[in-house]
Amino acid sequence: MQNHETCYPYIVADIGGTNARFGLVTSIDKVSRQFTVENQQTFPSAEFDGLEDAVSCYKDTLSGESVSGACLAVAGPVAGENIKLTNLNWSFTVPKAQDALGLSKLQVINDFAAYAYAVQYLDPLCLTTINQGEAVEGCPIAVVGPGTGFGVAALVKGGGKVSVVASEGGHMSLAANTALQAAIKEQLSRKYELVSIEKVFSGPGLRHLYHALAAVEGAKPEPYRTADISQRALDGSDEMCQRTLALFCSWLGAVTGDLALALGAKGGVYLSGGILPRIVDFLKASDFQTSFKSKDQMSHYLTDIPVKLVTQGNSALLGAAAWYDDYSS
Repeated sequence: MQNHETCYPYIVADIGGTNARFGLVTSIDKVSRQFTVENQQTFPSAEFDGLEDAVSCYKDTLSGESVSGACLAVAGPVAGENIKLTNLNWSFTVPKAQDALGLSKLQVINDFAAYAYAVQYLDPLCLTTINQGEAVEGCPIAVVGPGTGFGVAALVKGGGKVSVVASEGGHMSLAANTALQAAIKEQLSRKYELVSIEKVFSGPGLRHLYHALAAVEGAKPEPYRTADISQRALDGSDEMCQRTLALFCSWLGAVTGDLALALGAKGGVYLSGGILPRIVDFLKASDFQTSFKSKDQMSHYLTDIPVKLVTQGNSALLGAAAWYDDYSS
């Protein structure tokens, strides 16, 4: 796709509701198309008043090194020049941000568009197989997963071209498939006008699920943070936390199967985001795979779709690097 010479170095970023991750792309191996991303740093997003403040802070760490531009992957819809992040009270206009930051070029893309674009560049050693299968060449690839929110995107390769479709699929209504899930959804509907996928499958969502499960079972919840719930589930120190995380994984399998059907993802499914790499073994031992395939007469359609968990922590930065390299002309 590249038909121009990219100037190096340039900044890449993955900016979400919790963290702002940055890197400096200094070169590319033209044979393998592997990017060199240096000076990778992570800052809490809450430390900054806005996007320009965060990027300026990172630029200050470069000791005055000149950069040619930037590609910023942000957690929110990107349509036009006016951008508002979904789970962070930041908004900005692309041309004004470019001028304020002194950049010759500025690309802004959805964070899961970056995750999807990165699929072409991932290290195979950083992929964990959740469901065996055979990808069908030319069919859509789904990239989904929970973090501060829930992201959904698709990638399609064909005819020498690569296309990415970002979406706001995490804000779709959450479907309940069992009596327990229906009871939990009913519990959550007392607090939220819409019980979306993101209300359960995200960092805050795991905590919502824990409290809703406790309410359904008539138990008293502990004042745990999200990290406490997952850790106590993993170490087996709290049975309610274990049941919460087991339900999280199983229900996530059903949601992922729904999205694979909606996107026609016979090219495969990649699970991304910040939560799942921390619970790899638990996820593999859970009912995720069974729930993913359990779609009545369409179960056969999902059985052979490969599902892989991305454990490469800088994959959104790689996707942003590739996007800038392909589209900055």
